Amino acid sequence: MAELLEDEAFQRWMKERQPDDRLFWKEWLQVYPEKREIYEQAVATFLAIEGKEDTLSAQDISLKKEQILELISEESSSFIKPLLSWTWLRGVAAVIIMSVVTWYYFRDSDTSQIAPLTTRTEEKALKKEEWRQVSNTTQQPMVVLLPDNSSVVLSEGSSLRFQTAVNTAKREVFLKGEGFFEVSKDPQKPFFVYTNSLTTKVLGTSFQVRSFEGETVASVKVKSGKVAVMPIASPNKPTLLTQHQQLSIEIKTNKITQEESPIVPENPSDVVNQEFTYEYAHVSDILEQLQESYNMPIQYEREKLSTCTFTGQLNDLPFLEKIRLICLTIESTYQIIDNKVVIQSKGCN
Repeated sequence: MAELLEDEAFQRWMKERQPDDRLFWKEWLQVYPEKREIYEQAVATFLAIEGKEDTLSAQDISLKKEQILELISEESSSFIKPLLSWTWLRGVAAVIIMSVVTWYYFRDSDTSQIAPLTTRTEEKALKKEEWRQVSNTTQQPMVVLLPDNSSVVLSEGSSLRFQTAVNTAKREVFLKGEGFFEVSKDPQKPFFVYTNSLTTKVLGTSFQVRSFEGETVASVKVKSGKVAVMPIASPNKPTLLTQHQQLSIEIKTNKITQEESPIVPENPSDVVNQEFTYEYAHVSDILEQLQESYNMPIQYEREKLSTCTFTGQLNDLPFLEKIRLICLTIESTYQIIDNKVVIQSKGCN
C-alpha cells in the first residue's frame, strides 16, 4: 500500500480525477484483481490524510452498505460462527468503509465507455474452460502452444495460465516462474505477460521472463524484437528493451538494472541462447535441434528427408511457425497428435 501512496500517478488520480487516469486505474484493477484490497486501503488512507469536502448522503451510504453486506454474507457464509466476536464485526465494518469510499470515487464517472470491474463473485462464476493452467512438474523444459499460435518454453517448477480462446482485444497470460516466449505477430492485439513483480507487453517477438516466488530478483531478457517492461510498483513507467537487452528488478527495493544480454555460446541447450538461422542445412538436423530445444517429440521418416535442406532465419518465430515454414519449403505437412509433431513427407528430389 505504501508504494501506491508514494506513486505520482496514483496521487494525481486521487487529487485530479482525470478521465485518462480513471480509465488507467480501472484497467489496472481488472488486470490485477488480487490487488483490489490494497488499492481500496490506499484510497481510504489517502482520503483520510488529505481530507475531502464532499460527503456521501446518509441514503447513499445506507444503500451501498446493504449491497456490500449482501456480498459479504454470500462469500463468507461458511465461515460464520454462532457467536460473532467484536473483532470480526470490526473487520466487516472496515471493509464496508473502504468499499464505500472506493465506490464514491467512481460513482460520478461515465461508465458507459468501459466494462465494469470484475468482482470476486463474478470471477467465481467464470467458466473453468475459459482458462487453462499448465504446470511443469518435470525436470526438463516444456513447450506450451497457445491458441494464437504463440509458444512458451516453460522451465521446471513454473506454471502458465492462459485463455483457451483468442481474445478479440488483447492476448494475456499469467506466469509463475520462468518462460521463454515466442509471440506470433499481431499489431492489433498486444501480448501481455503478467507476473507478481512486473508486466511485459509485446506485439510479436521472442523474450524470456523470470519471476519465481521467493526469489529477490525478477528479470526480462530479449532475444529479438522489442518489449515494454512495467514494474508493478511503477506501472506508469515502462522501460523499452530491444534485441539482446535485459532488465532486472529487485523485488524489495524496486531497483531496476538494464544491461546488454548477448548470446551465451557455452549454454547452447538454453533455447533463449540458440540461433535458428540456416543455410542449406539438412532438415533432419534442424528437426533434431527443435525437438531437443523445445522438448517436443517430432516424428518423421528420416530416410525420406535425407536429401532435404532448408535455408532461412527462424529466430523470432513461434515453435509451430518454424515447423510450418520448414514443411512448406520441403512440400510436406504436419499434425499435432498426442502432444507430438507428426510430419508427412514424400521426400525431396
